[in-house]
Amino acid sequence: MTVFLLASLAVVLVLAAFALRPLWTGARRSALALALALGVGTAGLYALLGSPDALDPAQVKAPETLDEAIVQLERRLADEPGSVEGWVLLGRSRAAQQDWPAAAEAFGKAQALLPEEPDLMVELADARMRAAADGRFPADAVALLERAVTLRPDHQRALFYLGAQQLQAGRPAEAADTWDRLLPLVDASTAKALRPQLDMAREQAGLPPLEPAPEAAPGPSLAVTVELDPGLAGQLPAGATLYVFARTLEGGLPVAVKRLPAGDFPVTVGLSDADGLMPAQKLSAQARVQLMARISRSGDAGASPGDLEADAIELDVADGAKASLVIAKVVR
Repeated sequence: MTVFLLASLAVVLVLAAFALRPLWTGARRSALALALALGVGTAGLYALLGSPDALDPAQVKAPETLDEAIVQLERRLADEPGSVEGWVLLGRSRAAQQDWPAAAEAFGKAQALLPEEPDLMVELADARMRAAADGRFPADAVALLERAVTLRPDHQRALFYLGAQQLQAGRPAEAADTWDRLLPLVDASTAKALRPQLDMAREQAGLPPLEPAPEAAPGPSLAVTVELDPGLAGQLPAGATLYVFARTLEGGLPVAVKRLPAGDFPVTVGLSDADGLMPAQKLSAQARVQLMARISRSGDAGASPGDLEADAIELDVADGAKASLVIAKVVR
């Protein structure tokens, strides 16, 4: 089983490399979210295939390579062709192998099951473009991108690819308009890479260049001191990880998080917009946040039994605001 998990994890790591690209919008609301989250802390392909002992005799041998793992996934999909997450995982795996026709076929199966999911439309359009001999978006791929933007006007990858296709087709004014819509949606580093492309489209369209990007105003920084209750000092595991994070009062993903080795206490960390996970949800946009601290034995951000944790407190967001957290309980 260990070999199988390692082979599966290789698939997951490949997928994570795709998932962490700039301009990669998160899937939401559908089974696609499961497909894109399968690798978080687990072996995604193993989760899809189940225990090798449960497979038929031809599949009992645990896969030792990515190719073997893909073969088992394809066999499973032959039995369960309605698995959207399975087809997405197969498409991403084939894309990692640069087998774009096979990737396009797999994404096409997924998209047929969820025909109105913009993320799948973009995945399929991308694969079809890469599979095309001339390196251009075929007409059906363009239609997918246009539909994705209609359904989700802020879809970053759809807007980027649609602008690229418009520029490729000799319509720079349309490309400039599309990328003008994209620019305010992306984070600072992605905007820096996009602006030269946008200026090129504007120049070809006879339009003036963009105004220089304004200097980003510094956001507020919170100083959070974390202490460890002396009674738990003996339970601090070697190699543990300390997470300090702020999230909205409603909960959900953190608006700022710091990850560091759990060593000497007390320790003071700063939280600011630079520690955010999502450009659209910033610490500076909150009037008040909930602060938390956790020592993770496994290194994962999610709480697990045996982790050490502080009670959450609330703090008004203001530059220089200070707070103290005491890790004094064990997660059950």
